[in-house]
Order: sequence, then C-alpha cells, then structure tokens
Amino acid sequence: MIRTRAGYCGGATPAPTYRSMGDHTETISVDYDPAVISLEELLDHFWEAHNCERNHPGRQYRNVVFHRDERQKTLIEASRDRQAEKLGLSPEAVRTHIEPVTPFTYAEGYHQNYLLTRHSEIRSFLEEVYPDPKDFADSAVATRLNAWLGWGRDIDADLAREELETFGLPERLAGRVRATLS
Repeated sequence: MIRTRAGYCGGATPAPTYRSMGDHTETISVDYDPAVISLEELLDHFWEAHNCERNHPGRQYRNVVFHRDERQKTLIEASRDRQAEKLGLSPEAVRTHIEPVTPFTYAEGYHQNYLLTRHSEIRSFLEEVYPDPKDFADSAVATRLNAWLGWGRDIDADLAREELETFGLPERLAGRVRATLS
C-alpha cells in the first residue's frame, strides 16, 4: 500500500463533510503498486477483513467497493463470488455493494491517518512537515506510520525498521516507532 485517504464518495451532494454528508458514504481511497500487490490480492485482503453478510441501512456507513471501469468491476465481482463460496453463501447473499466510483472528497484533516492520534507527538511532527491537510492525507510516510502504529497486523518488522530510516523522523520519535515494531 502506498497511501490511503479518508473521504466521502458515492453521492452527488456538493462539498460533503462529516457533519453534512448528504448522500455520500464514508470511504477510503487506496493507492497501491500493482508491481507489489495485484488488485486481486488487495481485494482478497479486503474480503478477509470485512463482514460481507451485513450492511448498514444508511448511506453514511454502508459497505461498498467502488470501481473505475468494467475490468475492475469484473475483478471485484469475481473476488466477491470467491469470498461468498468460501463462506458458503450465494453471491446474492453478500450485502456489500459494488458501484461505479464518483468524485472522491477528502475528509476533514482530523479523519486522516486517524490511528496516529494515539501517538500525538508523532502526528504533531508529521502535521508540521505536512501543514496542508491534503498533503498530510497524501503522505505515504503518514500512511505507513498510521498502519504500523495503529493496526500493526501482518507487518514485516525488519522491513518496516529499514524503511523507517528513510522517513526523516527525529531520533526520539523513530525510537518510539522501533519500540512498537519490536
């Protein structure tokens, strides 16, 4: 994963915000390197971490995967069908929507890389480096640290420690990250 961004998609309401979302859905935008992970593999990870048998009745929190073109739609549907089979369900029993993407609107700054709020000194440093909220949201460094410090699942700690040295964090902050990765 290169970066993720929190935002709103799937609706037509102009300029959605958390307090005035209109017909949009809270979502994340994912940038990835297909030379490192294929869309099929990324979708497999998504379905494994996702409960596809339920869906929220409102638009704000509904489960949806957006596609940019027919190729992506076909891959998403095939991955949904594999997950349904794995769970002993019919594809129709999967409650996750598959829809064409609409324009993505960035969520407010405090929603971006949210798990870093548990590490306020690191987040504050990154917000100084990336003072524009969009730049902070687009930061691959913030995304990586958010994942490592907030989620930590399936991380290659040795690779993370090696990558950490390229981030330019002050040593006291890099040390905190290293301690978490141990």
